[in-house]
Amino acid sequence: MDVRSHGNWMWDLDESILEYLGNVDMARPSEVARSLRWPVTTHRVHERLRVLSQAEYAAPVTDHYEQYELTGLGAAYLSGDVRADLLVPVPSAQRRGHVLG
Repeated sequence: MDVRSHGNWMWDLDESILEYLGNVDMARPSEVARSLRWPVTTHRVHERLRVLSQAEYAAPVTDHYEQYELTGLGAAYLSGDVRADLLVPVPSAQRRGHVLG
């Protein structure tokens, strides 16, 4: 496995979410939460997916943010080709999922 450069904005949970999305076509936050090795709420996973969408590592595939998929940038991060420490996700109306928090 390649070494990944985490950003200060990232949580350990984020990497687990991205890894899960890398193994499926798309997933609901509840599905991701159930699949993880530690207890985490669906709300927390959904919140982190919104942050990951700001970083363009994940993207909602529905208008109501019900399902997400891994993006090309997210796949590049997982393979160690993108440095998250050089990125600070910020809200933008130009990207779907632009509301943080």
